[in-house]
Amino acid sequence: MEQIPHTTSALIEEDEIDLRELGRTIGKHKKKLIAFTLIVTLLSGVWTLTKPNIYHSQAVLVPQGDSASSSMGGLGALAGLAGVDVGGGGMTPDGAYQLYLDDFSWMRTFLIQTKLFEKMNRVDADKNYRFALGTDRFYRLMKRSPKKSSEELTSEEREAKLFQAYKKVKGQLIIASDKKTSVITLGCSDPDPVLAKEIVMLFLTQASNSLRMNELSDMEKKITYYDKELQKTNDLALKTQLSQLMSGLIQKKVLAQSSDYYNVKMMTAPSVAYEKDKEGPNRGLVVVVSFVTSLILGIFGIFLLEFLRKDKEEV
Repeated sequence: MEQIPHTTSALIEEDEIDLRELGRTIGKHKKKLIAFTLIVTLLSGVWTLTKPNIYHSQAVLVPQGDSASSSMGGLGALAGLAGVDVGGGGMTPDGAYQLYLDDFSWMRTFLIQTKLFEKMNRVDADKNYRFALGTDRFYRLMKRSPKKSSEELTSEEREAKLFQAYKKVKGQLIIASDKKTSVITLGCSDPDPVLAKEIVMLFLTQASNSLRMNELSDMEKKITYYDKELQKTNDLALKTQLSQLMSGLIQKKVLAQSSDYYNVKMMTAPSVAYEKDKEGPNRGLVVVVSFVTSLILGIFGIFLLEFLRKDKEEV
C-alpha cells in the first residue's frame, strides 16, 4: 500500500519529463517549423489568388397546371383503367430536368445545338473572370498554353471535350425542389457570371421544349387513336366519353403550346451576379486550414526526424 503513492509520483514525474522533452525538441527545430509553416501557408495563399471567383445565378420556378385526369373527373379514371395517361405523366418538372441532366446523349445535343460547347471552348472564354485583389496576374502566371478552339479539334478530341463539358455543366447545374411549396430552383455556379446566367436560361428553354415536344407527340397519338375508335363505335355513351377525352387533350395541347416554359412559371429570372457577390472560393478558410495543417505536419515531421536520429545513434 505504501508503494502506490510512490509509483503514482514516479509516473507523473515521467510524464512531466516527456512533455519537457517534447517541448525542447520542438524548440530545437522551431526555426525550421516556422519556416515550413510560413512557406506552405504562403503558397496556399498564392494558389487561392490563381483561382477566379465563383458566381451563382438561378431561376425560381413554380409548377403550373393541374393533372388533366383530375380536372376531368370520372373520365380520368376511365382513361386510367384503359391504360391511358391524360395527365402529365406522373413526373414533376424538376424530376424531368434531372433526367435530362443525367443523360449524356441529351446533354451532348444540348451543348451542340445551343452552341454552349463553342462558348466554353473559346480562346477568350475567361474574359469575364474576376479575381481577388482585382488582378489576374497570378492566374495568367499559372495559366497553361492557349487551348484550341472547337473548330481546331479533331473528332476524337472533340468527343473528349464534349464529355468534359457535359461533366462540367452537370456539376455546375443544381436542381432543387421544396416539397412544402413545390417551388423549383434551377441554379448554376461558374467563374463567368454571364455564362452562369446563360446556362440556366439555355437549359431551362431546351428542357422545356423537349418536354413539350414529347407531350405534344404523345397527345397527337392519343387523339388519333380516340378518333379512330370514335368512328368505329355505335355506342352513344362511349362516343360521348371519347369526345370528351379528345376535347380534354386538345385543351391541354393548346395550354402546352401557349406557355413559355412547359408546366412551370418563372417567378424569378436568373441574373448576372454582382461582382462582389461571389459564391467562392473561401480564400481565408483555405489559408487558415493550410496554416493549421502545415503546423501539425511540421511538428509530426520534427518528432519523426528526431526519432530516426536517436534510433540511428543507438545502432
